[in-house]
Amino acid sequence: MRSGNLTRKELLLNSFKLGRLEKDLFGATPPSTFVGRFGYPEVLAGPLVSPIVGEPALAEPALAEPALADTPDKWLHFSREQIIGLRSNLVRSNFKLNVRDAQDPDRLLMETQELAMAALPVDVEVRFLKPPKRTLRFDSVLTPMGPSGTVTDIEIVENPHVPRKVDMLADDRDIKAAEAATILYEDSISPYQISRLLSVGTLGKKRLIVPTRWSITATDSILGNSLLKRVRSYPEYADVQLFISEAFGNHFEILLIPRAYAFGWTEMWLSEAGKVEIGDLYEDAINKPGYMDGGYYAARFSALEFLDQRRRQAAIYVMREVKPTYDIPLGSWVIRELVKQAFFQQPLTFESIADALRSVRARVKVPANTLFLKKQLMQTNLAQFS
Repeated sequence: MRSGNLTRKELLLNSFKLGRLEKDLFGATPPSTFVGRFGYPEVLAGPLVSPIVGEPALAEPALAEPALADTPDKWLHFSREQIIGLRSNLVRSNFKLNVRDAQDPDRLLMETQELAMAALPVDVEVRFLKPPKRTLRFDSVLTPMGPSGTVTDIEIVENPHVPRKVDMLADDRDIKAAEAATILYEDSISPYQISRLLSVGTLGKKRLIVPTRWSITATDSILGNSLLKRVRSYPEYADVQLFISEAFGNHFEILLIPRAYAFGWTEMWLSEAGKVEIGDLYEDAINKPGYMDGGYYAARFSALEFLDQRRRQAAIYVMREVKPTYDIPLGSWVIRELVKQAFFQQPLTFESIADALRSVRARVKVPANTLFLKKQLMQTNLAQFS
């Protein structure tokens, strides 16, 4: 199978720019941390470190800054090859711990927590039990993961720059994690850093280590719920509008209808054989989604962020078409950032919902019986859409 202009194998092989990895590694963490989920409540955790620092010949000049390796909000202008290169050349250190160890962290966990609190890259020295294995892992929620190894020691070799609010809330044992996350967001701390802080157990009363996959979705849910409290009090959006964005084989159509807040999410995965797999979720004042879906909450957060900025509420329908060319998943950040990007584009404005849906159908074959359409549209409108 080909991925863009390269075969999948060629793409993966070309992404590696690391030379031979040794047991001792010096480099910079973007900062970035990872907590696995297998074996829960006994899990593997640790910082990700780039040994490329100080060796610009190993990286493209535009990608040489370590911070770029864990800032997905800056990745939409990069190619998939560049993004995979950024992530695959981060070395993941692993040490085993129980999720309750956050309540009384040992030195390795304390060092990892301090790195997660940093706002800028931090130089570290890491010692592995054996040289890390050169591997690549991909996931629909997580960003691509590169080489990994069991770590025996982590040493921070410079003072991390920790935002004042982060430092204050990490020391506060009387505040709930969700409240702390919301305060950080309102203080302009990136959702990506908030997710790291939740994952390594630095926030809340009863502190726990949270697998990275779960902390990403939890952060989107927590921050989205906080925004929703305000959005429900705003007047309704004025027009029927459609926002569109596309990248990496992901196409988004986002419909806003002047009504009380509701959110619909339909994703359609297209195969080369022409088959379509569909995911469909919906929420409003009465109905809640049937399960926790990382893509749903990523899209919902970006949509609610837009409504909060506009001081309006609306019924929002996010439709995602995933093409066969998206054969290497890059993570849920693709959804979060492409929905956000769509709202920066000039929208299409329509006289009616039916007109907007006909426009969508010209590009994306959305089923006529999705949860959003059944809940939001009268039967006559459904007939027009069919």
